[in-house]
Amino acid sequence: MTEYPDSDKDEVDPGGDNDEFDWDREGDEFDWDGDLATDEAEDGMSFLGHLEEFRWTVGRSILAFLVGVVIVGCLMPHVGAFLQMPLIHAYGSAELVGEKLITYKPMGVFSVFIQIALLGGLVLSMPFVLYFMACFIAPGLTERERKVVRPACFAAFLLFVSGVAVAFYAILPLTLAFSVKFNQVMGFQVLLAASEYYNMVVWFSLATGAIFQFPLIIVILIFIQVIAVEKLKAIRRAVFVGAMVFAALLTPGGDFLSLPLTTGILYGLYELAILVGTRIEKKRHAAELAEQEAEQAEE
Repeated sequence: MTEYPDSDKDEVDPGGDNDEFDWDREGDEFDWDGDLATDEAEDGMSFLGHLEEFRWTVGRSILAFLVGVVIVGCLMPHVGAFLQMPLIHAYGSAELVGEKLITYKPMGVFSVFIQIALLGGLVLSMPFVLYFMACFIAPGLTERERKVVRPACFAAFLLFVSGVAVAFYAILPLTLAFSVKFNQVMGFQVLLAASEYYNMVVWFSLATGAIFQFPLIIVILIFIQVIAVEKLKAIRRAVFVGAMVFAALLTPGGDFLSLPLTTGILYGLYELAILVGTRIEKKRHAAELAEQEAEQAEE
């Protein structure tokens, strides 16, 4: 008959065949906490830990967005007057803008208020959202990748602001001025709905800011060696045609002033990405050559 050890007298040898189990000497139960702590220490932060960190990242981003919405809402009269600058440039007088900019819907002003507050809050909160996202993904990156994330976030915000500024201070004033002058030549009077005007200004500015991320994406692809500079140089003509088509869809009026200006800006960003990518590849080749020479010297 097989004899089993008496639990009251005999003890299981922790160094025997059952050493893979962590028994509690007091209650003879599996030590789940100790086992999980060991796995977490070996593998880093657990899945629930990552989920909790992501939840806090999203919460901080939403809070930053709400704070931006509140700030824009409190400053709405000043923000609305600021957004009228392209139209003032087109008419040459703020008094004329007050006469031409109308609303013909009972809730038109409310929709304008909500739209400007939401999009303005998005713009104000963007630097903080980028910072929170960078802090979230930074622990999972190598030291070399971490050095890229920080300048990439800064460059993304800088390019976005530059795109908004170009749209607001260059493209929109030229487009609206051309439209107003052409209607005056034809003997027409232009009356702009406030909701349509603010919708055009805000969305076109944001779209242009997003398009300005185009060179940054190309530079990152070059940096991670997904695409080569020689390939980018070979498709210059196709990119120019694509930029022209995209500019025709993007510009509000599609006139002969804003269309070539937008096309030139888009293609200029492409050439800028090629220039930066060329410098990145030269530095990479120099580093690889230095590493090969060091290996040869050791041999």
